[in-house]
Amino acid sequence: IFNVHIHTLFLLISHKLLSEKIISPAMEFESDNSDGFDRLPDPLIHLMFNQISDIKTLIRCRSVSKRFNSLVPQADSLLLRVDRVISATDSDDDDDSFLIAFLRSIIKSLHHLVSPSKALPSPARSQNSPAQILREFERIRNLQIELPSGDLRLEKGTTIRWKADFGKTLKSCVILGFRSGEGGGGEAEFGGGAGAGLKMRVVWTISALIAASARHYMMVEVVNEHKELENLVIKDRDDEGKVVMDKKGLKECRESKGEGEEAEVNNASSGNGVGLWWRNNRTTVPAVRMRMWHEARMELSGDMKMVGATLVVVRPTNGGDERSEVEEQNGDVGLALGAFGEDAVYCEAVERLLKSRSYILEMNSF
Repeated sequence: IFNVHIHTLFLLISHKLLSEKIISPAMEFESDNSDGFDRLPDPLIHLMFNQISDIKTLIRCRSVSKRFNSLVPQADSLLLRVDRVISATDSDDDDDSFLIAFLRSIIKSLHHLVSPSKALPSPARSQNSPAQILREFERIRNLQIELPSGDLRLEKGTTIRWKADFGKTLKSCVILGFRSGEGGGGEAEFGGGAGAGLKMRVVWTISALIAASARHYMMVEVVNEHKELENLVIKDRDDEGKVVMDKKGLKECRESKGEGEEAEVNNASSGNGVGLWWRNNRTTVPAVRMRMWHEARMELSGDMKMVGATLVVVRPTNGGDERSEVEEQNGDVGLALGAFGEDAVYCEAVERLLKSRSYILEMNSF
């Protein structure tokens, strides 16, 4: 049944490519007893695999034929979607795939981020890291990891969106937080006597930075092993946060790997039970400067109301940076405007907040 579904999927993709004149009519195959796939050249099969991208589907495609089995590892645009929560106490069946083992390890990593005090059992079959499952693919260029949920545990009615750019370490992070509805009270105000509103937003910022650095740490081994990787995105299904690494950042990460970092990665990938990659590990956040904008209440398009809306742009403190305050502010504004381009409501909120007074805070490395 799966083979029939795969055949139908490829047929639909082929007709789409034909309609867009990506392939010629001479390559179109008829619905007879002949195998139309044999008439498709390898580059077109690669294009189809990249359109599918989902690793679970691609792994299954390998069982369709010997040709598919040889071509699937050459797919260069991949999506690893974690969409099943598997209990850590489930037994490991003999027919478990690398995918199932990977899902178990992903869920364990998320569990340790929120409950690091209680170690989970770590049977040998569950020690498959993202690097291990991705070794099935030979030349990954674009990789997206989708986690089942966000990392933060927020009070009811609070929403946080963040985007972090990494190289060797944090390059920048933009965070937007707010509470929905009419409430908010004194905590929404920045200038209250106890400073509770500001403290809460600093906690939001630190939480987002910890979540981002944990995701970055999880993928360092993958970055070092896949030299052709040009774009990496680690997001979650709730669209809470996103870690991105472009070609320049990936190169910086690889070139900066010293002996200490290499030992740490090797230890994390070993099966000795110490320093396993899903433990409570993360990349160190450098000393940073935070520029913060705040509005106690905002009404946006579509009757959207934000209480205590706060926008934060975080960047490492550069000791030798000769830029003026105006240049720094313009750079922060540019980062903020480009962080949530796919969502009109958040873009409107950012634009409104940027008209407010900004505050500067600094934080030591942690």
